[in-house]
Amino acid sequence: MESQHTEQQLPIGSLRIGLFTDTYAPQVNGVSISLQLISEGLKNRGHQVTIFAPKFPGYKDDQPNVMRLPSLKYLNNPPIYVAVLGTPRSTWSLTRRHFDVLHAHSPASVGLLAYLTASTKRLPLIYTYHTSITDYTHYIKFIGGTRVIKYAAGWFSSASTNLGDQIVVPSPKFQRLLLAQDVRRPINVIPNGIDLSSFKAAKKPGSLRNRLGIKPDAPILLTVGRMDPEKRLDFIVDAFEILSKRALNAHLVFAGDGGSRKGLEEKVKGISSKDRIHFLGMVNRADLPDVLHDANLFLSASTTEVHPISVIEAIASGLPLVAVADEAFEGMIENDLNGYTVPLNLQTYVDTVANLLADPEKLERFGKHSLLLSEKYSIESQVKALEKLYLEAILQNWRGNFFQRMISNNINKIPGQINHMIRTEIGKILPARKKE
Repeated sequence: MESQHTEQQLPIGSLRIGLFTDTYAPQVNGVSISLQLISEGLKNRGHQVTIFAPKFPGYKDDQPNVMRLPSLKYLNNPPIYVAVLGTPRSTWSLTRRHFDVLHAHSPASVGLLAYLTASTKRLPLIYTYHTSITDYTHYIKFIGGTRVIKYAAGWFSSASTNLGDQIVVPSPKFQRLLLAQDVRRPINVIPNGIDLSSFKAAKKPGSLRNRLGIKPDAPILLTVGRMDPEKRLDFIVDAFEILSKRALNAHLVFAGDGGSRKGLEEKVKGISSKDRIHFLGMVNRADLPDVLHDANLFLSASTTEVHPISVIEAIASGLPLVAVADEAFEGMIENDLNGYTVPLNLQTYVDTVANLLADPEKLERFGKHSLLLSEKYSIESQVKALEKLYLEAILQNWRGNFFQRMISNNINKIPGQINHMIRTEIGKILPARKKE
């Protein structure tokens, strides 16, 4: 395990926090971005944060608090590496390190390591449920679409989540999902947050239009994020092809990269609106506000989102939105106030976008309401909520461990009849605690 982490003397009240994830930089996705923001926010509040993630060959971390685990390549496009936990030396050095609380952000290999470490050291374990596992079984080679795998994914989702002492979900959508999956642990809804100030204004207004040669009065429809099958970007291309006959100067821009990009580019080559569809590839995060502020409307067709950071960034930039209806957008898109959520119907989607583009006053009004909605999604609010949960979990864990130590140390010293009575009462209490 690679480590640049060094122990340091911390101020009173500071916590030592371990964040465990199967996806991190240089991968660019919602989980990776969220973890970087959370880590920085916790450090700004005086806490010591260590991130455990798979090693990504050729990539060097620019932060000293990242520990890389040995890994194997699982996918080529996009490149994904899976941590290998069978290295006794790395696992031993990890479990001997001191933490106050552990926070797992994935259920697979690194998440399992978090659970094993928490069990070994009797530490509280927080688990954030970022992704609906049953929606991503197609990434399992050859057999991902079979009924057996779908069933196994549902079982694994519930079983792995129940390993945490406290569960975090970014949206009510996933709270309802986990309750339906019989997750019995306490579930806390803590929305994703971003640095809102970074998206309030563009540093280089007009830079996207200049780059693509798009006139100032031409509407730009924008989608940002991973280009993978579950995002339904082909639906957006089909919608734009129809829309292009009604909005003659509109352009469609894709910002991002992924496994679907090549196929999507091939699809675009065969349609009449191809000259007005643009692929930016991966956008440097520092340049993203410039891209968002040059756009007029943000589009989404995905129904597998949890609480998409890309949408938070869009509303923080004052963009109206049109999306296929999904519970993930609850609180982020308010119908006829800052955008619309519509059924997965091509003509309905096209009509909604076309009508909105034809009403500049409504676009402006919707953009202002997006800004108002974005205020509740600051990284500061998210970090404070996590900090509160960490402290509660630490206190609960300390009480439980103290109770168990007191019983094991003193129960055998109590005279026989009283000993029996206490054991009987404890037998009534402990099963109830385990079910909590």
